[in-house]
This record gives sequence, structure tokens and C-alpha cells, in this order.
Amino acid sequence: MLCRAACPTCHFFSVVVESRQRKGRWIMAEENKNESLRLKLFGPVAGAVGETLQDAWDLVFGGFGNYVEKKRLSRGKALEDFKATLENKINEIPIDQLREPPISVIGPTLEASKYYFEEEEIRAMFASVISASMDARVNSLVHPSFPTIIQQLSATDAQTLACFKDNNALPLCEYRVRNIAPHSSGQESYKILYTNVFLSNPKLRSLRQGARSITMLSKLGLIDIFYGKVVTSADYKFFEKTVEYRTILSMFQDNPQQQPYIQKGCAKLTPLGESLCTICFPDSSQSDS
Repeated sequence: MLCRAACPTCHFFSVVVESRQRKGRWIMAEENKNESLRLKLFGPVAGAVGETLQDAWDLVFGGFGNYVEKKRLSRGKALEDFKATLENKINEIPIDQLREPPISVIGPTLEASKYYFEEEEIRAMFASVISASMDARVNSLVHPSFPTIIQQLSATDAQTLACFKDNNALPLCEYRVRNIAPHSSGQESYKILYTNVFLSNPKLRSLRQGARSITMLSKLGLIDIFYGKVVTSADYKFFEKTVEYRTILSMFQDNPQQQPYIQKGCAKLTPLGESLCTICFPDSSQSDS
């Protein structure tokens, strides 16, 4: 022990040591008080914040996790349905008609189908193309472009294409407004208000949706669109009964210079469209109008 009385130096060091010890005890006490105060004041808040953060996380990412899990299960179910559909179609092929499918068809078809097999209509079309490529009775109808065409179709497009399975030509029309006063050239002008009006698909929710579908099928080379040609067996009076056309009539009823009218037309399957329909909707036969 240092002797305070005998040696001034020892006394000095003793004072310094005690001072530092007291300071250390004070700092530790203050830290303990601060920690206690922090726990008292911020502990509940931190807990609440933690719960709030967890709730927010669950809301944002937990829901997403559930969504991902549901999608995973959904995709798993869709994949099993795709396999079952394909197996059923292949099992329907007589043994003596089974052929090895060309890789130029089955490869791109399987590759494309992995992104679209959750949609029933599209899934069925992919399965039909694969099974048809293995069926000697119809494999000559399979074209290598079919996988690319199918993956560009929406479910609505597939439904619209299926409407042609019993008739290779169906009616459509344009809603137009004719300007009565002729131009200087002597020709009357007109404005198209609705184009590619198609009513043969009962699943369509609007004329615009039907028009987009018909336009897409035309763009893909599956149908040709003709105005001025009609389907003789079709009843075009249904086009006069739509809400859209009745609205057009009421809009121009007091305008003698502009006259609404219906330009009749038809959509007809191309040879490529006929082949795809025969493959994907084999229970129906094509008939000319």
C-alpha cells in the first residue's frame, strides 16, 4: 500500500489512483443509470417499433411471400395439368400412328410452353401441337411457327380462334359515319368509329376486346379480313343491336349531314389458321361458307 505521509510522491499517486477509481465508479454508475433509463424509456418503444416494423414487413413482403408460395403451388398444379393433358392426347393416338416428333417442333414448343402453361386455353394448344407432331394422321399440318404464334396469343385470342373451328369464315363489321356532303372529288367520305366488330365469341367483354383479338389473329397470319364481302349464312342484324351502335345512332340522329351505317365484312381462316385449328380443335371440322 502507498504511504501518503512518508512520501509526497506516493501521496500524489495515491490521490491520482483514488480519483481515477472514483471517476471510473461514477462513469459505470452513470452508464448503468443510462442503460436502465434507456430500457425504461425506449424498451417499450423499441418493442412497439419492432412490432410495427414486423407488421409492415409482413404486409409488404410477407404478403409477397404468400403470393409467391401460392403462385408456386399454382404453377405446380398447372404443370401437372399440362402433363396430364399431354399424356391424354398422346394416349389417344393409335399405336400404329405414333411417330417420333421432330425436334424443330417439340423443342421450341416445350421451351415456349413453360411460360404460358398456367393459362388453360394456351396450355391445351401447346399440348395439341406436341401430340399432333407425334400423330402420323395430322403431323403434316404442324408448322414450326406454331409455338411462336401460340405464345403471342392471349386466352381471349385462343377463344376467338376457336370460334372458327366449325366455320372457316365468320361475320364482322365496321361502324362508320358517312358524310353526306361530297368532297370536291365527288366521292363521299366516312369515318370509322369501330372496326373489326366481332360478335361470334360470347366470352368477349367488349367490342374493343374483340377488335384487338381479331386484329391480333390477322397480324399472326391466321385469318384474313375482308370488308365488302359477307358470310351468306350469317345474320348481320345482330350488329345493329349492340349498345355501341345504338349510342352512335342517337349521337347523330339530329345531324342530317352525317349518317351512321354498318359496313359488313367477314374474317376467314388462312391455310395456316386452318391447320392450327384442325390441330388444336380436332373435334370439329372446317366448313366453307
